[in-house]
Amino acid sequence: MNQAEIDFFDELAPTWDENEIKSTSERIRSILGKLRISKGMKILDLGTGTGVLVPYLSEMVGKEGKVTAIDLSEGMLSLARKKYGDLKNVEFLKLDFEEEQIPGKYDMAMLYSVYPHLHSPAETMEWLFKMNVKPDGSIVIAFPSDEVFINNIHHERNAEHDHLPPAHTLAEMINNWGFKAEVLAATPEEYIVEVKNR
Repeated sequence: MNQAEIDFFDELAPTWDENEIKSTSERIRSILGKLRISKGMKILDLGTGTGVLVPYLSEMVGKEGKVTAIDLSEGMLSLARKKYGDLKNVEFLKLDFEEEQIPGKYDMAMLYSVYPHLHSPAETMEWLFKMNVKPDGSIVIAFPSDEVFINNIHHERNAEHDHLPPAHTLAEMINNWGFKAEVLAATPEEYIVEVKNR
């Protein structure tokens, strides 16, 4: 991600939580409840932003597990650390996961409200499966809305390149890249595609 994009997210950070109206506690719990998350798991929260998933993932994996929350915006990360830095099973890392190596192996990598911002999604998934996701692990692409809502937001911000296809279209694309994608939800409230390595 280039510096202009990082600056954009740094500027948005102070008002991000109040504008993130779709990520209600009920909806986040519903989305995460559709995933196979259990005590002791190690989970990557890629593009964590202000840490919207962090307390829920921390609770779900328990003290035996670990959540590694990654973002390249210091503005976003500083807010996430301020809110959840006292959680013992959570660590925060500032890095660009499309460009820099993430340490460790994980059971799941979450891309929550992140996918349209990826510059090289196929290559990034291939790299994550090779370096960070365990053989039986998965990458989860999720949103607390459908693609229509997401694309309207990006249209308003003049970010047309950040287009999100419908969940079934995205799953088909990912399958054509050589992975195995399954749509777990495709409603106005939930968009979930789970990806596994073949």
